[in-house]
Amino acid sequence: MYLELIKSFVHTIANKDLKKIKLIREGTNMDGEGGLIALILGFLALFLILGIVWYIILIIGNWRILSKAGKPGWYSLIPFLNIYEEYEICWKGWYGLLYIVLFVVASVASSSATGEDPNIVASIVAAIAGIGALVIRIVQSAKLAKAFGRGTVFTIFLIIFERITRLVLGLGSSQYVGKE
Repeated sequence: MYLELIKSFVHTIANKDLKKIKLIREGTNMDGEGGLIALILGFLALFLILGIVWYIILIIGNWRILSKAGKPGWYSLIPFLNIYEEYEICWKGWYGLLYIVLFVVASVASSSATGEDPNIVASIVAAIAGIGALVIRIVQSAKLAKAFGRGTVFTIFLIIFERITRLVLGLGSSQYVGKE
């Protein structure tokens, strides 16, 4: 339906038939709210497709990071196992589990610290757990960079631009050199 409409519109523009253009526009309700809704849905569909493509590229990058370290790449598809194995290749796997626990504690405590009756103890627990998770993640980023033979500048980029830098590690020429 839309393809025929577009062909008709292009043909009409080529013939410069302004009355027919007005009839096509009125007949399809492409002005007002209908056009705005179609535009919004089009952008949402575009962002959804781009998000899925980006997520697939990230999976491939993480797959290659684990593969370069001698681990099965499909570990990157399994939640919690992928974090454990990533910490295992550059540090110790149980630090990955500690990171997950601290992250969950910070999330749960911060959600209970908000609302009509904020809890000060929950706020303090959320802050401490969040800072602990952040410190573990920063140290892990430094150790991951060193495990692939990279230096301080790469570590900074890994902390700030984590997703893109992981793609560089996984899809680039970096080779796994091992733990410290």
